[in-house]
Amino acid sequence: MMSEFSVENLSEKIHSGKTKLYFQEVLSSYQNGNYRSAVVMLWSVAVCDIIYKLQDLVDLYDDKPAKSILKEITEIQTKDPKSPNWEIKLLEDTHKNTQLLDSAEYENLRYVQQQRHLSAHPTLNSDRELHTPNKETVRALIRNTLEGVLIKPPFYTQKIIDEFLVDIAGAALAINTPEKAKRYVESSYLNRLKPETEISIYRNMWKLVFRVDDEKCNSNREVNLQVLDIIGKRHFDRIKEMISGDKDYYSHISTEETILNYLVFYLGKNSSIYDLLSDDAKLKIQNNTQTTKTGKIYGWFVEYNLAQYYENILLLINNNRNANFKFKDIQLKFILEVSDTSEWQKLFCNVVSTYYSKSISYNQADFRFEQAILPYLKMFDVETIRFLIECIETNSQVYDRGTSGYKDHHQIYLRLDEINGDKFDLTPYKNFKTNLEDYEKYCKD
Repeated sequence: MMSEFSVENLSEKIHSGKTKLYFQEVLSSYQNGNYRSAVVMLWSVAVCDIIYKLQDLVDLYDDKPAKSILKEITEIQTKDPKSPNWEIKLLEDTHKNTQLLDSAEYENLRYVQQQRHLSAHPTLNSDRELHTPNKETVRALIRNTLEGVLIKPPFYTQKIIDEFLVDIAGAALAINTPEKAKRYVESSYLNRLKPETEISIYRNMWKLVFRVDDEKCNSNREVNLQVLDIIGKRHFDRIKEMISGDKDYYSHISTEETILNYLVFYLGKNSSIYDLLSDDAKLKIQNNTQTTKTGKIYGWFVEYNLAQYYENILLLINNNRNANFKFKDIQLKFILEVSDTSEWQKLFCNVVSTYYSKSISYNQADFRFEQAILPYLKMFDVETIRFLIECIETNSQVYDRGTSGYKDHHQIYLRLDEINGDKFDLTPYKNFKTNLEDYEKYCKD
């Protein structure tokens, strides 16, 4: 049930500045218990807001249906200025000829109009008392009118994609994290749109992100993917139904490697969509997961076999012993989050240990410890620390890197001491033990 405060809060989202100003009279009447006055004004505000939105459609998009409706309403008003008939015609024509009002929103407004008629005229009940809507009815009318009309901006499904693209591209630098992008896109667009419109936008964005290969799409692909992901999370079950029912459209994907990388990245986080695609699309995706670094990291869903995925990641590390190879932080985070089991956590610790131990230079070892070991050290248990130390023993670029090395390895020892006390025998690990002794000397000096 909506409280007065909630009504006030929702009214702050009204799209039109003039509508927001007029709505204050509705709110004031409602809060003071003047329910007849609130309903009368609510209808007037709703009618005015529809006109403002139609005019915006004309001004922004030169929309022909909106232009025709406004012209006809003006003619009716000119011929008979005192007649209110144009109000209902405005409502009906807007519902039939534009996408501003769906059927439920149209029926809600018709009910507002009926309540307005009863409230504005001297309609007496059997006790010869004026009709007075109760508080709950008026609150519901206000809520439905706010959510169905007043807070929504004036754009169509086919128009919003253009506005989305221009606006999101311009804001790309400011919305440079998933959290910022989510806040911006939802507050600026999605919270004002019907679910059907959001899903239509998703369909258009899928094409732009995973199919179209041109300069504009290439420069905005990353931020567009963020939008796609945000909408997908809001309506995941409905979107899966849509993909299943339109397999050909969603399976028509690019063969360009970079674009496929984006698709595999997306499917890595939304793996159930992969099963809905055609065999032809799956072959393109499978080839990407076998031949590219991105595909190998994010393409776990092709086999759904975590043991094999683990081996594939180790193979990726071992086959890329060069100065340029490194995981991005987001990639390590993804590998960790592929599964939330304790077994996978152990395997992940082994992955980062292997990654660290395959460093080919002191500088690379410095970087990999800071990136892949230290942030996850609290996850290590005795078994995985043993594996890490065994890995360290095999590579002088890791254990023989001076001050940074024995400082770093002291961090490992502290974690080991935290979980195992003095029970762990370091005798077999000469190089690691030497690092610890060097650290003690360093501290004394």
